[in-house]
Order: sequence, then structure tokens, then C-alpha cells
Amino acid sequence: MPKGCKKLMKAWFSHAFKKAIQLLSGQSGAQGAALYFAHIPKTAGTSFIVLLDRFFATDKIFPHQLWREVSKIDTAENQAYRLFRGHFGGGGVKQLTARPIQPITILRSPETLATSTYEFVKREKNTKVHELVSANDMSLAAFLQHPQTAALVSDRMVRNLSFDFKEDPAAQEVFLSAETIAQLQPIINQQKSAISDEARLNRAKKFIESCAWFGLLERFDESLQWLSFVNRWPPFGLTQKLNRRKKQRQLSTEESQLIAEMNAFDSRLYDWASKRFDSQYQSMLNALERFRTEQDESVDELLDKHYRSHHAKAIKGSLPLGMAYGFDQPLLGSQWHRRELMQPENEYFRWTGPDAVASIDFWIEPADYELIIRVINATDVTVLNELKLTINNQPLHWHTADEGVVRVLRATVPMDAIATDGLARLGFHCGSMVSHQQAFGSDDERLVGVAVHRMEFKHVN
Repeated sequence: MPKGCKKLMKAWFSHAFKKAIQLLSGQSGAQGAALYFAHIPKTAGTSFIVLLDRFFATDKIFPHQLWREVSKIDTAENQAYRLFRGHFGGGGVKQLTARPIQPITILRSPETLATSTYEFVKREKNTKVHELVSANDMSLAAFLQHPQTAALVSDRMVRNLSFDFKEDPAAQEVFLSAETIAQLQPIINQQKSAISDEARLNRAKKFIESCAWFGLLERFDESLQWLSFVNRWPPFGLTQKLNRRKKQRQLSTEESQLIAEMNAFDSRLYDWASKRFDSQYQSMLNALERFRTEQDESVDELLDKHYRSHHAKAIKGSLPLGMAYGFDQPLLGSQWHRRELMQPENEYFRWTGPDAVASIDFWIEPADYELIIRVINATDVTVLNELKLTINNQPLHWHTADEGVVRVLRATVPMDAIATDGLARLGFHCGSMVSHQQAFGSDDERLVGVAVHRMEFKHVN
């Protein structure tokens, strides 16, 4: 890489890193930036949002993900939200809040994006053109060329990221509620003339340049490592991709050519972004080397040291003496599925998984504690009976007066089990993991172990 480019990339890297840390550590002030995940359809956004949401309290997440779900836009009320995510287009989200926006997104190979979109429309009855595709037994080649479906597989990433109600409203299909249309009418009336595809590509590149982070679906695990590094989060570890087709479709020469012709600008964006990603990821690897103490340490192990070092410094002198935790709060940990709401308590729980060992970090004053955990379900009573708990890899001996799969577990946590910097990494070790589908006869394919409702470290005098 030329020397000038290296300097430019280093400057960008430093800027993005500082911006992300300021945003996600809460240092940006009451009117600071909100994080916005621009979800391009069929780019693993469903899986990613589950991971992203864990770092924000429920009352800080804008609840809607589609324009048609938004009714009256109350920018004053929306000031409270620190995370927006959904299909709002690159610039459309600016109409939802007066806060400055810090965007992130995920890109995907145009070829697999097109084929995944086709397969999704075929199987999902609620999509707008499902009936058309199904009734005509439409082939992929026909889908690519039909006037009612071609827009779904033509430069969709560029059009999505370029979209703005005023600057480039024609770039994306937007379905608004009647109330939102009325509210946005003054902006819609200011729409500028159509722009060229080249200008649209440049807008998409500028969007990527403004991102604190972006990922590539084909390098999803590496993308998550980069996200952990930028935000000083624990590594994600094993993830389970949701809404993913089991088998890759083999394309004919005709289909490949059609996709390439229809996605010339998406291909240029993806190739350009891939080079940028390579440079960012390598910068991360170089920076992590300062944490290495063993030759065979993995990237995730180095990321964990990076997170722990920065987090310990950030909270030094403010460690609480005990803590009560519910899953409406942010989660620092690994191997937890999405939040789920339980009734009548109107509170949240999470299943452990997909890996057999789930962890959650508590940062507390070293002292003697009683650990209290409420479990509300398990794939099997035996799984719960054989559940092992650890604190910083030290085994805990739990007991309970309850039977069945709804139990309150109690364990003594001695002071010397808490790290001197305050870390109490609570581990849930399940002997086996099975799909929710297998355990309960649902259509949920997530690998799960036990369902946890709440946890508390209660100081023992």
C-alpha cells in the first residue's frame, strides 16, 4: 500500500475507533450520536440484530424496523433512543431523530444476495411478490428479468445506502404508513432531481466511509471480531445464523451473467469495501499483539484481554458492592440468544446457546457474595440437574429447594473468586445442547440449554 494511503487509513482507523468508543461507552452526552444499523435485506441482519441489541437497554432501542411500522414521528420522544436498526435506508433514519447518527452496516456478495432474495421471496408468503413468483413457478432467470421483481436484485446495496428522502428518494422501495406520508410531505416535496448510478455509488461509498464499523457477510466471524475490537466488547464466539438457507444454489452461466449485469455498481462497491475491510482487520490484528503473552493465543483470546483492559480502566473506582441484573439491561458476555418477554411478569429472559458454555460479566467490588439465579426453563430436567456454574473458571456449588425446570439456584461466591479488577465472569456449563424445535416441538432451530430470568450478587456481611 502506498505511504499516503497508509497514513489516510491510519487516520480513518483512529477516527472511527474514537467515535465508536465515545458513542457506545456513553461519553457522547445527552445529545450525542445514536448508533444506526442500516439493515440491507438478506445480509444476515436478523442474526446480527440479536447480537447488537444485547449491548443496549431495552428502553434505549427504537422499537420499529420497517417504515410501514412507524406512525407519527415524535423526534422529541425518539431522542431517548441510542440504537436504531432496520430497513430505513442509508439516509432515511435522519427523519426519526434529531440526534446525530453514527451508522454501521453489513454488505454481501451481489451474487449470493440476489439468489438469497429469490429464495426468500419463494418461501415467504408475506412478501409483496410471493404470489406472482409462486403462481408462475418463476425461475431465477425469470425473476431477475421480470419488471415487478428485477428491482429486488439490481444494485440493491448501493440503492439502499444511497437512499434519502430528499437527496435520492428513488433509490429504494419505501412503504410508508399514511400518517408518516403526511408528516414527511414537506420533505418529499423538496426532492431533488434524479441522480446517476455513478453518483449513487459515490453516495454509498461515503456512507461506508462514515461508518464506525461495517461487516461482510462472507466474513461474518471476522466482522464480529472487528466489531468487538472497535467497541471494546467481549468477543462473540460461536454464533448461529438465523433465516439462512441450508444449501448454496449452483448458478447456471446465464444466471451468473444476468446477476453480474444487474449488479455492476454493487460489485464495485463490494470490491472496494472488501479492500477496506482487509486493511481494517489487519490493523486490528496488529494492535492486538500488545496483549499477547502466549504464542498460540487466538484472536478471540486477545480480544478478551483488550476488552477487559479497557473496561477495567473505565470503571475503576466505581465498582458496586453487589448487583441485581435483569435482561432488560445491557449484556457483556457470550452465547446468549435474543431477549424474550415473559408474562405475567412483563420481564425478559434469555436462553443460553448456541455453544454449551454461556458467560456473562459482572464488574463488582471484590467481597463475599451470595449468588442467586432464577432459571425458568431447560431443554430437560437432567440438563438443569447437571448444570455447572463457574466464576472466573472456578467451580461454584449451587443448591436449590425447588424441583422441575423452574428453580432459584443459590451459591456462595467467596471474595477470592472475584478478580482484583472487579471481574466476575459467571459461566453456565450445559452438558448438552439441542434445538428448541427438538425439545419443545416448535419451529425454532436455535440450539439452547437453560432459560435464565434474573441474577443477583448479594453482598454477605
